[in-house]
Amino acid sequence: MPFCTNCGTAVAPSASYCVHCGLKQPPAATQGFEDLFHGMSDRTASLLCYIPLFGVVPAIVFLASRKFRSHVRVRFDAFQSLYLFVAWLIVSSALPAFFFGPGWHTQKALVDGLELVLLICWIYLLVKASHSEQVRLPLIGDLAARSTMEQL
Repeated sequence: MPFCTNCGTAVAPSASYCVHCGLKQPPAATQGFEDLFHGMSDRTASLLCYIPLFGVVPAIVFLASRKFRSHVRVRFDAFQSLYLFVAWLIVSSALPAFFFGPGWHTQKALVDGLELVLLICWIYLLVKASHSEQVRLPLIGDLAARSTMEQL
């Protein structure tokens, strides 16, 4: 519990004035959401975006944060990660809904192969981000670059 700087009386953390002497109290130090990213480098932020399947959460947080609003590389990696996640959702959820009937095993093998290709892309981007290299995937990278420039 904080104390008044004038009379030493205990003051509630949310109190603006001391109850005993009436002196205005300094505002309580709050740790904001942006303080979480204080020491984080662009390389670390980009790396976190490419963690397979989980990286979508940091990507959204980095796109919403004030610190990384002007960091083109982090924003590009976050958008590319989001678009890669959307591709994963389409391949793993929507595409199998269209496959019924004869040849189901062949179609399942095709979906599994596409999922494997997307997972390999994620791991490749993760490794490249760890070496501070930026890679632009053919279609997804173009969408990410356009989204990055529109948001600046």
